[in-house]
Amino acid sequence: MILVTGATGHVGSAVVGRLASLGHDVVAMVRDRQTAAERLPPEIALRVADYEDASALKRAFAGIDEIVLISSDGEASAVMRHHANAIAAATAAGARHIVFTSIVDVDDRSPFYFAPVYRDAERRLAACAVPSIILRCGLYCEFILDHWLSPSQTSGELVLPTGDGGVAPISRDDVAAAIAAVAANPDKSPKIHTVTGDLALDFDEIAASYGETVASQVGYRPCSIDEYRALASAQLDDPWPCAFSTLCASIAEGRYSRVSNDFAVLTGREPESFRDFLRRATTATEA
Repeated sequence: MILVTGATGHVGSAVVGRLASLGHDVVAMVRDRQTAAERLPPEIALRVADYEDASALKRAFAGIDEIVLISSDGEASAVMRHHANAIAAATAAGARHIVFTSIVDVDDRSPFYFAPVYRDAERRLAACAVPSIILRCGLYCEFILDHWLSPSQTSGELVLPTGDGGVAPISRDDVAAAIAAVAANPDKSPKIHTVTGDLALDFDEIAASYGETVASQVGYRPCSIDEYRALASAQLDDPWPCAFSTLCASIAEGRYSRVSNDFAVLTGREPESFRDFLRRATTATEA
């Protein structure tokens, strides 16, 4: 029996669907039954729990063989606590495996706001009694589109403090496919996978691809961290101006430019290219 946390989110629901289609006994952990009814097939079993409630997590994990721990989101200290609660509950419940979605940048020298959060979770997993498999995921295509590219269309300028750094974007659907592949065969999988797109792109290339897709000129202009943080602070609540600006600093240092073939090894196919993702996403928006 496989339980997927965060099962009403895009990645979690896609993992649930893929595992169910493969014939696995899947349980979805959700915070709200009504949301689950809207986003998940009716035949999927539900367990209700919240990352903040350690006792509810332990009840939700009871009798589960494998837990797919989809990472939490929000303020850093809360996310760190959520992961710690889930790992402790999985251990107490006697789970046999944990699959955890981490990030490619967990280095202790990283400037990224969330790097210590994921580093802490990985260390907890290494120290706990339950065997774990970690998927270190690259930057989502959807994040780049929603937070950076789409707003740039109005001004025609993508303004970021990423310097000459690049990223190897991967879509959420492809991340879900990799998670499902690992969860379906945990005993045959190495302990750590790096899941990225198959091509590293700088932000001139990213802006050009977007401009071609939307038939509108978009250029990339590097800026300072202070300029970007001021722009972000006018539009976003805390902690996101700090999180996004330090992510850009990490990208500028080359921490997101690594390309791995782990996705192809896990799934037997190549990941969707960023250009193909943009075509799919903009077509869906227009429809």
